[in-house]
Amino acid sequence: MRRPFLTLMMLAVLGVACSQQRQPTPLAQVDAQQLAEDSRVMARYYAQWQASLHAQALNSGNNERMPLDLNNEEHYRFVVNRLQASGLSPLNAPRLFLRLEELHRRVRLSERPMDVPAGAPLQAAGMQVTEEGALCGHMIPLHATGGDATHARFQGTGLTSCFGGSDYGYVDFNAYSTDEQQTLFELLTNESHEEYAGKVLETTPISLSVERKEGRQLLVDSLAMAFNETTGEDQITYTSVTATLHLSGAGEMGLFLEHPRELLVESPDKAIRICLERGSIHGFLDCDYGSVRIHPDGTWQPFPGSGATGIVAVDAPASKATAIGGGTPTWIPDRTAYWAPTGGAFDTSRFQVAFRGTFFPHVIDGCQVTRVTSKVAAILMDTGGWCQAGSAPGTIVGKGELPWTAPTVPKEFPFDGILDFGTGNCLNSAQNVRLEVWAYAEGTCPDPWGGPPEPFLCPAKAEVKPVDYKKICMAEGTRVTRADGKSVPVEQVKVGEKLLANGQGLALTVTTVHRGGESKPLVKLRDEQGREVRVTDTHPLVTAARGVVQAGALKVGDAVLTRTGARKLVAVERVPYEGLVYNFSLGTPEELAHVGPEARTLYAEGFLVGDSQMQTELEKQKRVDARAVLVRLHSEWHQDFRLSQARHLSTRR
Repeated sequence: MRRPFLTLMMLAVLGVACSQQRQPTPLAQVDAQQLAEDSRVMARYYAQWQASLHAQALNSGNNERMPLDLNNEEHYRFVVNRLQASGLSPLNAPRLFLRLEELHRRVRLSERPMDVPAGAPLQAAGMQVTEEGALCGHMIPLHATGGDATHARFQGTGLTSCFGGSDYGYVDFNAYSTDEQQTLFELLTNESHEEYAGKVLETTPISLSVERKEGRQLLVDSLAMAFNETTGEDQITYTSVTATLHLSGAGEMGLFLEHPRELLVESPDKAIRICLERGSIHGFLDCDYGSVRIHPDGTWQPFPGSGATGIVAVDAPASKATAIGGGTPTWIPDRTAYWAPTGGAFDTSRFQVAFRGTFFPHVIDGCQVTRVTSKVAAILMDTGGWCQAGSAPGTIVGKGELPWTAPTVPKEFPFDGILDFGTGNCLNSAQNVRLEVWAYAEGTCPDPWGGPPEPFLCPAKAEVKPVDYKKICMAEGTRVTRADGKSVPVEQVKVGEKLLANGQGLALTVTTVHRGGESKPLVKLRDEQGREVRVTDTHPLVTAARGVVQAGALKVGDAVLTRTGARKLVAVERVPYEGLVYNFSLGTPEELAHVGPEARTLYAEGFLVGDSQMQTELEKQKRVDARAVLVRLHSEWHQDFRLSQARHLSTRR
């Protein structure tokens, strides 16, 4: 018998509580200073290891993976602190920390099969390895994405590939500004990713804007680990990449994107969020770009219900400044980063992305560029989901071309405008995609033998990932219930107020107010007592038999939870709508730590519905089939996997 979603979540939380009673106390919180010191120490080990490789005529450049010896106290401290900084501990990952402790206390590195680049043997700094081959690869894809006289921009990820499979895999990405001697480390950002019964792991891509300073450079390092219980293999490796922050004398060539990019860099999403119809206007801001209406009097209205005139980027510094003095941040548009459609009215139902940047083809003197072209593809990153075009990673869900503008400087080709990917894609429900951008310069070069000019084709490539936008809300005028039992229209709810979350009197704090428009008909539900509510097609409602489901999946006869108990639906219909829609993010970290993620609900016209965070997790359910993972996963790791699922549900996007 299938259990409702909320019941399963409560059982999972209870199971977590029981399992934690016998676990050791978690380690102390790891701060940025400790992470920087750990990486400084590891940079020294890495340099010694590379020197040993070079002495043996082996590969010794950036991105070579170095095996870690957990008998070495500094190596062990580095690994444990990295995991702790990622939110892992013996409480929520008991099997992982048990395996690390086993390696730390008993297993000598010389007894473990490891490898070095090119599969050659190595003995350096007390490390011994064999030629048996590595369990996993490990590298940091890092590339420059442009910059100006004051800042250099990069994008990168931590990547590990275990094509033989592993029960547990982990990889992270930490970026530092360092001096050339690598003695001073300043943490810029970090990201991590874990996966069970997987093969390829990659962190969420990180966009970096690093100030150019004399004598400074960018250093990115990464920890990766994998455990395979069936084969008894384990691998824990470290790798590092450095990049200069100086402008090259010949100028930087390539395809450089000013937009789109992650603007709200403190957002935990680590994604470029495009909110074409609605987004967070107060509280936790997560929209890097949004629709805007410029009124005749010159005022700018982000996320209008109708009449949008174009796309605008967020002014991140101005938005953050609105929170000075203890207030909540307000979404402020950047008036220097605004794009209007070239023809016709702005259509928020289409997947549209603003592009601004310059293509600098690498063309030698004497050659002439006669034509520039481009291709941009939106490519699915996640498995499953609600995408109409397909469910496999790598599916192309949108195609377009860069919006070229007239060049004003020789050998520089700017673009600035809106790229329209059309409709019928999966971006309506926060499905992550990456944008693959190709630019081509065509022309001719003189023939050194005096013949006719020779044609050439000069390509350049850039990637933007991940990109998403989400659409979840209730119609304006919908009455929600406050903690004191009074009902008020959604448009009157403010950040900091508390809304009733269940029938036992639990109330959660409103941390974000989302507002915008809706281009599609709303779903109107009516129960047997005559209550009605209008919500968007993807808004979550709590049913008596099926747990949490999207409104669009409900049908007449379904029993939904209300303030007076379970009630059957007597009508489910689509109705046109032209007004504003609203939603909320509920629960402070302290509140959610005590009640769990399944409590992120509120009463809308008496119906128990989910908040914006629950909506995001509901979409993910189709992407990750936990039962299928458990079938592939060794039983020793089942508890860690369940704890990981519960932990990710409680993490606010």
